[in-house]
Amino acid sequence: MLCFYYQLANSDLHLSDPLLLQKIEPVSRFFALLFLLPLFAQAQPSGYYNSAYGLSGNALELQLHSIISAGYTQLSYTPGLWNAYYSTDAKANGKLWDIYSDIPGGTPSYEYTMGTQQCGNGANHENSCYNREHVWPQSKFSSNYPMESDLWIAYPTDYYVNGQRADLPYGIVGTATKTFTNGTKIGNNTYLGAPVSSCFEPIDSFKGDIARSYFYIVTRYLADSNKFSNWEMATKATLQPWAVQMLLSWHHLDPVSTKEIARNNAAYALQGNRNPFIDYPQFADCIWGNGNCASLSVASFEAVRNQVALYPNPAHEQVTINWQQLTPDEVLAVDVLNLQGQLLYHKDVVKGENSVEVDTRNWAAGMYLLKVQMKDRLETLKLSVQ
Repeated sequence: MLCFYYQLANSDLHLSDPLLLQKIEPVSRFFALLFLLPLFAQAQPSGYYNSAYGLSGNALELQLHSIISAGYTQLSYTPGLWNAYYSTDAKANGKLWDIYSDIPGGTPSYEYTMGTQQCGNGANHENSCYNREHVWPQSKFSSNYPMESDLWIAYPTDYYVNGQRADLPYGIVGTATKTFTNGTKIGNNTYLGAPVSSCFEPIDSFKGDIARSYFYIVTRYLADSNKFSNWEMATKATLQPWAVQMLLSWHHLDPVSTKEIARNNAAYALQGNRNPFIDYPQFADCIWGNGNCASLSVASFEAVRNQVALYPNPAHEQVTINWQQLTPDEVLAVDVLNLQGQLLYHKDVVKGENSVEVDTRNWAAGMYLLKVQMKDRLETLKLSVQ
């Protein structure tokens, strides 16, 4: 730790510098992160989305484009992305979040140690090393900047799985030709309207992460569409209709997790912009779906945040679902489903109730979806059971 303090004190580095980690010697980087993690946990700044409230459809997308393009700091590909992953993709145990091998709420077959197991070349099997995966293939934007090193395009993933995916589109696999250790698959794409070709299907727990990354990409690079080429999922930087529908379904199936919120805050600290579809999931429906945000004000947007609480989460023997911040008759029903859509718990809420306790002792360890039906909307949250 002393070497980090010495390096910081004897240099022109500043704690507010978004490229700070790139400028710290590798031997000091781990200790630097212990010191800097509270600084990276920057919440959404006040007023960040003010100019987008009350808009819907194309007008909303254009305004969000302006917001997330302003103040953008371009990271380098090397070492910028490698260094960024220390704060954007570190799990609670210090290991790497890998969207192609992890099992949220479960036990993955392997985990990577940050830094020491990164690679440019790997073996012909899983669990060799991790590298940088572009969820929107870089061949589809000719490896141009700033897309090349945008944290919402480039994720750390297993080297082998990354290579097997190559530039395949995402989709719903019918018959798998290859299945990886966490259940990610390659096979024929059976999603309605998709081209007849092979596709890559992540597990359900990461489908929402990828969907919200895609919504960010087409919004952030709305004015740079000519830098993109056509492929199965998009015409330049405009999503194909089938891809829009599939990604919206993934967005709803796999709601925003604490992992994504933490990654959004860390990415904002480094590259100066946020993923609006993590901060406000309803934006996606108001642009590509049937939602209408035109009547929503700043106050009404803020009012829907953090109204339903789960504790403990992860749950062991039971979980308490609490909505004390809402009016007594606001919540109509509470449902808990597994990721296959099976209903495990249902309660019609009696007027005046503001919490329920759910027994989870007989539930398998894993991820579940909590759906809270309110008078004017449906809130969906993730529940982890261990």
